[in-house]
Amino acid sequence: MINKTLNITVKGLDCAACAEKIEKALGRHKGIEGITVYLGVERIDVQFDPSIIKEKTIIDSINSLGYKVLTGKEEAPKKIFFARGEWTFDLLRIGFVFLLIVLSLTGITKRLSPIDIFSIIAIVVGGYPLIKHAYIDLREKAITADVFMALGVVAAAAIGEFRSAAIIAFFMLISEFIDSFTMERSRKAIKDLIDMAPKTARVKRGDMEIEIPVEAVKKGDIVVVKPGEKIPVEGVIISGRGSINQAPITGESIPAEKKEGDIVYAATINQLGVLFIKVTHTGQDTTYARIIKLVEEAESSKAPVQKIADKFAAYFTPAILAISVLTFLFTWRITNAIAVIVVACPCTVAIATPLAVVASMGKAAKRGIIIKGGRYLEALAKVDTIVMDKTGTVTMGDPVVTDIKGFADHNDKEIISCAAAVERYSEHPLAKAIIKKASEMEAAVPEPDECRVIPGMGIEVTVNGKKIVLGSREMLRISDIAISDEIERYIHDREENGKTALLLSHDNTVCGVICVADIVREGSIEAIASLKGLGFDDPIMLTGDNPRTAIAIASSLGIKNVVAQLLPEDKVSKIKELASKGKRVLMVGDGINDAPALAQAHVGIAMGAVGSDAAIEASDVALMRDEWKQIPEAVMIGRKTFSVIKQNLALGIIFNLVGISLASTGILSPAMAAVAHVMPDVLVFLNSSRLLR
Repeated sequence: MINKTLNITVKGLDCAACAEKIEKALGRHKGIEGITVYLGVERIDVQFDPSIIKEKTIIDSINSLGYKVLTGKEEAPKKIFFARGEWTFDLLRIGFVFLLIVLSLTGITKRLSPIDIFSIIAIVVGGYPLIKHAYIDLREKAITADVFMALGVVAAAAIGEFRSAAIIAFFMLISEFIDSFTMERSRKAIKDLIDMAPKTARVKRGDMEIEIPVEAVKKGDIVVVKPGEKIPVEGVIISGRGSINQAPITGESIPAEKKEGDIVYAATINQLGVLFIKVTHTGQDTTYARIIKLVEEAESSKAPVQKIADKFAAYFTPAILAISVLTFLFTWRITNAIAVIVVACPCTVAIATPLAVVASMGKAAKRGIIIKGGRYLEALAKVDTIVMDKTGTVTMGDPVVTDIKGFADHNDKEIISCAAAVERYSEHPLAKAIIKKASEMEAAVPEPDECRVIPGMGIEVTVNGKKIVLGSREMLRISDIAISDEIERYIHDREENGKTALLLSHDNTVCGVICVADIVREGSIEAIASLKGLGFDDPIMLTGDNPRTAIAIASSLGIKNVVAQLLPEDKVSKIKELASKGKRVLMVGDGINDAPALAQAHVGIAMGAVGSDAAIEASDVALMRDEWKQIPEAVMIGRKTFSVIKQNLALGIIFNLVGISLASTGILSPAMAAVAHVMPDVLVFLNSSRLLR
């Protein structure tokens, strides 16, 4: 039987330890083929064989661990940080336990009873969730932080330290609240992306317009979008003009003007004009849905530094138990041993990386930068060499006519008219540039009678019985057409500036030269300067173009290292060569044409990936718009994230070492250890929050 995938939302899935607990529990069942955890959206995808295990068994297994499962049939509650009911209940419980501790400290119970009744009630109310989780973990044969804390509460109460036990329970409630709060805060950017998607669409049915759920829209439907509304689908405008805010997809702040024939994307906003859109993509096939899916999946890809943290956590638990036992054996003070258990904080190390990764990837996605996993965030932080393609990457990839020069008494309009006649039926990019220029100059475009194409050189046609040739020097030479020194000098000067010169002859005489150039992208000069400021001192341009044009373009960008006339496999070889010298390479290209080089580099960035499946699939980082400023921004996000992760890990490790030392020597009492236990979680949250700015 074919395996099925169960997509479930798991409330309370807040850290790597939670994910590991669920994976272990499900892994004991036969028929489970694969488990993928998405902490950023509290989701788990379970691949299973329905002939061996049923969906209900999987759901019951997760619920038995103390989590709440929502299947795709149920809608997860919308919330800001927490569902309002959960948030209120947790805060009320914390407040109630705090009140009981205050009453205990006032000494009222001493006049009423020899037993500290307020502390005992506080232990029951505050310790119940902790002890419940600890029981479940022990049942699953897992020694977790909850087991530590429950042991601390029970041990303190057992030796008559009721107030200390109550304080431990109180601060454990706060710690759990902070852990959930910090993860929800980090998830906010991803949830904002999901919430941007519209839920309904206005569809034409005959002469009527009806509003239906967006899931019910089909390809070929005509959707009507009025000013101020979100576009619910991906499609082509068949009527109307609009000003579209594409920020949810590209991060652009300036609206794009769209007209009939243009493509529009789901979740973008129509700010002006009524649009009639023919649907081409719906649901999970839209660019926006693919972006969300990429962000969700990326977050399940662990950075190498996370694996270090996981190893630390694996050894942490037995080490703390051993230190606690040794503390008791050396000091014969049970309170010292309890304090060691209470102050130990494995969660700080566990959440240090996922907290930062989820926050950064969500923030980057909102800016139109799709980073495909934590390992690429870390790789972005470590790259030291940038390699870039030329055409379509640093240049627009859309040639334009820059110069027209007539010889032998021919004017510009005559030259462009003849050239357009030659290129009238050509699909070559240079031909499109010439036809466009002829249209702008309102020049007539005669119909050619005969046409002969010489690949890589040019075209020869007959117009009104006269032979017209347009192409390179080689094209004219094989046609026995002489090129004067004056024309050669003119061509040489233009080629020095990175332009491609096309010679036009009429009746075997050169009558003009048309220069075409691929324009450098706006902002690329500034972006490359920024990259140099980030330590990329020697950017490298790899191109299949001729050396003279490549060098001219590179010089205008401040790039000295140029390798020209390369095939795709040559670019791959160059990147391998750099890697063999110890360089960590960042490759920037424009999608599928550069796919081999993008894949070979340590990090491959594809520009202008919006609407392009190929570009998104070919890269490690996909930029939704063709703006070079996003490249240094992506590098900075990677560096800042990795810096925060290292700070978080250092904070967690140092805190545990210092806290355990103080607790084992009796400087920290169990109650003080409980207070100290919360501190690193707060600091990690505050530190990681910097990534959301």
